[in-house]
Amino acid sequence: MSTPRIAAAAAGIAALALVGAGCSFGGTETVTVTSGTTPTTPATTATTATTATTTAATTSTAATTTGTTSTSTTGTTTTKPAENPAVKANKELQQDLTDLGFYTGPINGQYGPLTTAAVKKLQARAGLPVDGIAGPQTEAAINLALGNDTTGAVDLLQTALEGLCYYGGKVDGVFGSGTEAALIAFQKQAGIKADGRYGPATATALADAWPDRPSSCSGKTPSGGGGGNATGDTLTIGSPKISRTFDLSSCLTVGRGVEATGAASGGYKVGLDSPNGAGGTLAVTGGGLNLNGTVNTITISVNGQFRAFGTWQGGGAWSVVGTCSD
Repeated sequence: MSTPRIAAAAAGIAALALVGAGCSFGGTETVTVTSGTTPTTPATTATTATTATTTAATTSTAATTTGTTSTSTTGTTTTKPAENPAVKANKELQQDLTDLGFYTGPINGQYGPLTTAAVKKLQARAGLPVDGIAGPQTEAAINLALGNDTTGAVDLLQTALEGLCYYGGKVDGVFGSGTEAALIAFQKQAGIKADGRYGPATATALADAWPDRPSSCSGKTPSGGGGGNATGDTLTIGSPKISRTFDLSSCLTVGRGVEATGAASGGYKVGLDSPNGAGGTLAVTGGGLNLNGTVNTITISVNGQFRAFGTWQGGGAWSVVGTCSD
């Protein structure tokens, strides 16, 4: 399974300073004089000791200047830690946007103005709400455009949430309801807008929190859970009436259409029944909603990625992106 990169994560973890403990060795030649005998100075031996001292000093200096490991006289070696996964997630997103022709800035892991502008360009092209935030729907659109089932950026986002004890589901690169719930829990704790989407503020907060992560999540119940995902497939709806990612319990491509059912955090349920392509139905219930819509157009890629557009009964447009690859 290929894994490009999406949205999610900002600022960096300071690199560990590596210090090499160099030791200098001094050589002293002792000559024992026996009474009545003229001592002979062991010039060769002294030279050898001096050479050994020089070699040891050089080796010590080399160990200090490697920049990767540092070796002390005890033989202990310190290695550089892995890069902050939140920062790596941003790099994945930037690379994905670069591959799609929306981003021309540096791949630096910073979810700043350039990355935000690139996300907005992609959203406008895909017909999504243009807010510069790489949420589930934007991530699904990126995957669809790249022809991938999952994204490395979401994989890294899940890794960061797992390390901070907010996510207990499978690290699979799928931005499902479990990932969304974990992200909301983190956002609430961080005091930022709890919308379950991965924008600049959330990316920065995650990256800042990572260095102080607990050594163990033992005894803690992850807030996100697994999301009840039975198939690994997702469907994301975007519209003024609802914007939510659903984990699909069933998903089947039939001819030119899709039949799928699933659920999302908040008690929402979804049903997409469009086996013949256009003319099918989309329904969302639960969470105080009872929405029904008509499928106007639907397309399916060879790997199970799909996109559909339609209208709600009573007015208003909706769009769906998702994957049905199992």
